[in-house]
Amino acid sequence: MRGFLMAFGLALGLAGCGGPSTPGPSSGPASIAPSAAPSAGPSHPPVPTAKPVAVCFATQLAAKVAGWQGATGHRIATVTLTNTGARTCTVQGTPEVELLDAHGNILIDSQTGGPNGLPHVAKGAPAFHLAHGASVKTLVQDDNYCRAAPVLPTTIAFVLPANAGRLVAAAGPGGSVPPCLGSPASLGSISMNGWTK
Repeated sequence: MRGFLMAFGLALGLAGCGGPSTPGPSSGPASIAPSAAPSAGPSHPPVPTAKPVAVCFATQLAAKVAGWQGATGHRIATVTLTNTGARTCTVQGTPEVELLDAHGNILIDSQTGGPNGLPHVAKGAPAFHLAHGASVKTLVQDDNYCRAAPVLPTTIAFVLPANAGRLVAAAGPGGSVPPCLGSPASLGSISMNGWTK
């Protein structure tokens, strides 16, 4: 009987050792698939920056009074400004404006009216890029000339902003002075509308 029990225990021990073992869960770190390198987007060539167009100097321009109109107490000149230079240039802002007699003497000057009568470029003022032969125009209005009668015809001169020089317009037909409607000591007034194409 004792031998039977030993044989039975031995058989159980062999059965326990001979069975297939099931691997337990791994306690090691999980394997991570290598991440793909970020792909670079399509390369775009840099956009060229437009170069600013240089200001028009008086030496590059020609001005001409196309004609005069009369209004109550005023004289109004239509003046054309043309780029006679070889390169495109920019006209912008408000010049100082002068009424001249036939000898070039200043009869009325916009600077006597204060800072707005001096050459300046206001914020947001339109810029006109003029190729060779291109033009802009404006209306110049003067009034209240109370000094000695000048030598006619009168014409207009511009002192350009940005120290771009002084330009005298070729006289047009009908250039004269406005009537004196104030004090004999009045210096008169002169101003211009903005430039237009």
